[in-house]
Amino acid sequence: MLMPLNMTRYRERSRYRIGSAALVAIICVALASVNIGIPAWLIFLVAVAAEIALTIMTYHRLRDANLSTAWLLLMILQFGIGPTWHLSDHVTFNIGGSIISLVPVILGWIVPERRIKRLS
Repeated sequence: MLMPLNMTRYRERSRYRIGSAALVAIICVALASVNIGIPAWLIFLVAVAAEIALTIMTYHRLRDANLSTAWLLLMILQFGIGPTWHLSDHVTFNIGGSIISLVPVILGWIVPERRIKRLS
């Protein structure tokens, strides 16, 4: 029996750090695996699934930190800045754009959670 996936539990900074580091590593390994002959469509599916999960986790983390979720636009939009690395005929990696898309993830690592003041 499968457990339901609860993405809101990653709003805590400690859990977010582990989850986001794992997803970024999965994306990097997926992109690097094109050199060993894995089909580009499979790499695309793995990388897109990991990127969607990372975006959802970052959304919950930024909401918990009381930051604007407009920072997620840096993850969704792709910028063609800096050198381009052609991994294969179908897969291209833009180094500068990838660093820009990690800005919301880095913010999620740094900013503390919001403090809820309770009235007594």
